[in-house]
Amino acid sequence: MFKKFWLIKEDDIGKQSVFWNMMSSGLNSIVSMLLLWVVTLLNGVSDAGIFSLGFSTSQMMLTIGNYGMRNYQATDVTNKYSIKVYEASRIITNIIMMISVLGFVWYEGYYFEKALITILLCLLKVTDAFDDVYGGYYQVKGRLDISGKIMSIRIGAYVLGFILTLIFTHSLILSCLISIIISSIVLIVLIHSTKIIIPLEKPSFQWNKIWNLLTECFPLCISAFLLIYMGNAPKYAIDTYLTAKDQAYYTYLFMPCFVTNLFVGFALQPLLVRLSKSWVHKEYRKFIKLCGLIFAGALIISTIIIIGGAILGCPILSIVFGVSLSAYINVLVVLLIGGAFFAFAVIEQVILTVMRRQVYLLIGFGIASAIAMFISGILVKKFALLGAAYAYTISAGALFLVLAFMIFIFLYLEKKKNK
Repeated sequence: MFKKFWLIKEDDIGKQSVFWNMMSSGLNSIVSMLLLWVVTLLNGVSDAGIFSLGFSTSQMMLTIGNYGMRNYQATDVTNKYSIKVYEASRIITNIIMMISVLGFVWYEGYYFEKALITILLCLLKVTDAFDDVYGGYYQVKGRLDISGKIMSIRIGAYVLGFILTLIFTHSLILSCLISIIISSIVLIVLIHSTKIIIPLEKPSFQWNKIWNLLTECFPLCISAFLLIYMGNAPKYAIDTYLTAKDQAYYTYLFMPCFVTNLFVGFALQPLLVRLSKSWVHKEYRKFIKLCGLIFAGALIISTIIIIGGAILGCPILSIVFGVSLSAYINVLVVLLIGGAFFAFAVIEQVILTVMRRQVYLLIGFGIASAIAMFISGILVKKFALLGAAYAYTISAGALFLVLAFMIFIFLYLEKKKNK
């Protein structure tokens, strides 16, 4: 049934990989905005605020489920760990993720509906986590197009299920449940169908290898968690000091920040393997050139988005979400600057991972998340939504500077060592 879908000419693999990577990255980046828009339209701003906070928490918890492995796996060109080990480790990390979610909603003291929506959104992210581990496997095998196709179809299917359920029931809980069921079925069917061209193996709980993999990726997991927490800290401060309506407004204004990450993702994923090989083969000039190319692209994109956002951002967002956001243009511009810093920091995270210096990411993310935790409540209490934007941008800027300093130091030491 799927044979023609997966079997393509070798000359077309590169083009299809670029197209489907763009398609899947695009869908993944806009899904939260699309669902939030639908919730706002059908259930109102207050429900949108609850949903947006739950979705943000699920994205933070997904960093535990993914365990920061995708970039490590995609750059594992020596095949140090087999897909069986990656699969088994992903089962373990997702169990830990769901236990963490239960502890989180209990600690925060969420009322039943808010807690259940958060838990269900995290269960939906479990399917994202398993999609991710197979996506990394296909990428290493030179078939990034398969990864993109599966993600695109799965996201499209569960988003449609969510929207239709919400239209007929207006129940966030039931809509989340239907999305989980659809996403799981589509993922299982599509992954199974790829066996005709790429061999798949069952998870193997080789505990020594799993332990080594989890140990190596632990800094990546903690770093990714802290990275998302840094972005979520202002939202948790809003949850404490402001209203669900303010939470929704902040999320609306935050949406354009994802556009920068979307385009950076387009540029980054196809270059990951080349970046890794140039580092492994000690081709430092090529490595630096590739890094510079990615950063230059990100800088151009960020500048265009900041200028465009300042002029058109609030009017467009007001039309899209059906609320007046014209009074928040300063909040939007500050957030867009923070989004640019965040995108640069994500690039730096990948570079340090390729250099196998991921343990040092903990320093950068630890500093940035500590800053976010310390200043978010103070700034939100004093400046409301503008304070949340300040907190995010200051934290992202600090992270960018710390990681940039580390990369320069490690490049200098590596080149000196190999002279």
